[in-house]
Amino acid sequence: MRRLLKDHAATVVLGESGGTRPRLVADGERPMFWDKVKDDYKGPGGSRTAGRYRAHEFRADADRRMLYLEEHC
Repeated sequence: MRRLLKDHAATVVLGESGGTRPRLVADGERPMFWDKVKDDYKGPGGSRTAGRYRAHEFRADADRRMLYLEEHC
């Protein structure tokens, strides 16, 4: 997940409130975004085994990727 946040060619969408309010993560927000979610991220590189954020990577082609990060309430 962290590498996709650094890749500005990838689209990053945050599904807040259990995924009911999806929004694009702006380029200017990305440098601080990992620090915001890493302590509650359940997945590789995250700090917890039972976090409230889960990530899904989607690929249309090798150069077209999207990261969907969902916040579970």
